Amino acid sequence: MQNRYGPQGLQIVGLSMDDSVKPVVKFYAEQKMNYPVALADDKLADAYGGVLGLPVAFLIDREGRIIWKQTGETDASVFEKQIADALK
Repeated sequence: MQNRYGPQGLQIVGLSMDDSVKPVVKFYAEQKMNYPVALADDKLADAYGGVLGLPVAFLIDREGRIIWKQTGETDASVFEKQIADALK
């Protein structure tokens, strides 16, 4: 989705709740991810209303507002629809 919608303004940012960077670096390389990933902590999670389960996805508009939140595994078509609608 980063490749498809990046030219329209989408920027995916991955956040990991791991305790150290080592497993994140390994996973990033194995998955050949094409977007930045950083470590997050409870303070950051709380700033977004808390994270009660993983994975969790947020769609944040250009003004920094959360416009969609999804907890749990989700079909890619659901993300694609939300992203396409937000970029209109």
